[in-house]
Amino acid sequence: MKIPIIAIAFSLASMQFAMNAFADESKSQNAHTQTEKQKKFQQTATAKKKQNVRKTAPVSIALGKTLYKQYQCFDCHSIAGKGCANGMKLDSVGSKRTKNFIREHIADPDKHFDKNPKAFDADLNLMPPQNLEPYEIDSLVEYLHTLK
Repeated sequence: MKIPIIAIAFSLASMQFAMNAFADESKSQNAHTQTEKQKKFQQTATAKKKQNVRKTAPVSIALGKTLYKQYQCFDCHSIAGKGCANGMKLDSVGSKRTKNFIREHIADPDKHFDKNPKAFDADLNLMPPQNLEPYEIDSLVEYLHTLK
C-alpha cells in the first residue's frame, strides 16, 4: 500500500500544528497558574500585613465604641435606648460588672456563662463566640466599662 507523499506531508503538518497548539495551551496554562500563584502570594502577604497591624492596634475607648458599632453589637444589645429593645441593656454595665467580668464574657461567652450562671438573668447564654483579637476585646471592655 502506497501512501501519497502529499497525504504524509498533510498528516505531519497536522500533527505539528496540534503539537504547537498543545504547547501554546500548556504555556498559557502555566502563565495563568503562575499569575494565580503570584496573586495568591500577594493576597497572603497583604493579609499578613493587615493581620500584623490588626494585632498591634492600640487599645482605646474610642476604638471600643467604633467596634461596638462595626460588629453590630446593637443587634442584640442596647445603650441609651438605641439598639435591640429585647436584648440586654448595657447602659450601666460599667457600674455592675468588673472589667475582668466583661472581658471574660466577650472572649468566651459560653465558658463564662457556665462558670458564672447565677450572674446572669437567663437560663442560657445567647451570645455567640466573637472571635476577636485581644486588643479588640480590651477596647470593647474599656468602652463598656465607661457606661455607668
